[in-house]
Amino acid sequence: MIKSSITVTFVLLCLFKCLAIAEKSPAPKSNLKLVKVASLNTIDANKEFQKNVQLVQQQRGLAAQILTKLDSVQNEEERAKLNDQLASLQKKLNDNNQLMFKTYGFSLNRNYVLTVEKSHIYMWVTEDEAEAISTSTGPK
Repeated sequence: MIKSSITVTFVLLCLFKCLAIAEKSPAPKSNLKLVKVASLNTIDANKEFQKNVQLVQQQRGLAAQILTKLDSVQNEEERAKLNDQLASLQKKLNDNNQLMFKTYGFSLNRNYVLTVEKSHIYMWVTEDEAEAISTSTGPK
């Protein structure tokens, strides 16, 4: 059994300030820089981040589905219900996106690059094997 402990750094790939602004006035690629926005130093922190990213991405996908339904719905009651759902979802999504930005420097309006900076690989061994390994390789 191999265990892996990963220190993960998320860096910001500044392709666009946001999608709406990028469509109107795209930033020249020569002015782009990668900027480190967060470091996740434990497996649990990485799992929590991944879970939160999935949540906001799912919320964005659901909002897109509701918008698509709104285009095809003729019934005013159904339309009002979908508008209420969309407004509620947009508020939650905006709140969650702001929290993600405050916590991790992450926003749905940006593209990111994930780099693995450090990884530890472990295996189960007997005491004799562990002693042999530590004497031959020393601490890493």
